[in-house]
Amino acid sequence: MSMTCGCGSWRRWNSSFRSSLRRIPRLIHSSKLVYPRELYQRGVERKRVELIAAHFNEYVANEPKVSFRNGQFIVTDGQHTIEGRILRNGGKDLPILCKVYTGMTVEQEALLFAEQNGFSAPLTAGIKLRAKVVGGDAISKAFLAATNRVGLSLNYDSQQLTDYRIGCVGTAFRLYKQMGEPLYCETMRLIVAAWEGKPDSFRASVLKGMMHFVELYHGEFSEERLLRALRSIHPVDIYRIGQDDPAKLRGWKKPEKNRKGEPI
Repeated sequence: MSMTCGCGSWRRWNSSFRSSLRRIPRLIHSSKLVYPRELYQRGVERKRVELIAAHFNEYVANEPKVSFRNGQFIVTDGQHTIEGRILRNGGKDLPILCKVYTGMTVEQEALLFAEQNGFSAPLTAGIKLRAKVVGGDAISKAFLAATNRVGLSLNYDSQQLTDYRIGCVGTAFRLYKQMGEPLYCETMRLIVAAWEGKPDSFRASVLKGMMHFVELYHGEFSEERLLRALRSIHPVDIYRIGQDDPAKLRGWKKPEKNRKGEPI
């Protein structure tokens, strides 16, 4: 079972919405610019700021995109460019030419942030998903809700690995859409029961292997025996075997059976 995300309708809405936005060039002092990191914006990467500052070119630099909402100038794209300009100015705030959009809601800001492209630094899967959840994207919200129901949360920045938090957000989200919610939830519940939510159990290879097993043998395996077998092996070992050759994993392929239904 697979789930569709309506990418075609999203692109049509996105194109229509972008064309309807009112955009005004405006010089704004950097001290007045706000980064909505608690909602959808990512943190500033110091190395990227230093790189921008070292190679800054006024003729090719993009103007930061700003939403004027509730009396605030909220940066939706270009925070690294802003910080790079400040660094070049000796660490002091300065006036910056921005593209200012008016009439946007926080949900619209988040969705546009999630779909930014061009010269922007690529968004991680976790940061992009968080923005889409804030923006009200249906399948992203359903994925987060399903993950929470099995006692897990998402590690959006993938930097600090802690128990009961999925770091491979992109892999988990793809599997959720490919396999469907029931199979996703069942697999995650088994992973938690086997390895008590340890970060290593949420590596991409482990998620793929477990999803494949549950789908292949759905309704045929003993949960008690499976959990006993899984608890006897460290998830890193599964990860290493999966990276080397997934076919070496026990149960990766169903054994062929004779006419009597017996394994050959």
